[in-house]
Amino acid sequence: MDQRGMTRNELAKSIHTRFEVVDKWYRGDVSKIDLDILARICYVMGCTVEELLVYEAP
Repeated sequence: MDQRGMTRNELAKSIHTRFEVVDKWYRGDVSKIDLDILARICYVMGCTVEELLVYEAP
């Protein structure tokens, strides 16, 4: 997001969701993944799922 010059608020508006949702993604505080939100973020940011998510073993 920072590399693309977009604020969290701008991203939230562009994917039609609340700021709090984007803020949780930004902070890495996501416990459940909403695939619709994930797809919209990827579309707007021009990135892949692999660029957003990192697997961490339990």
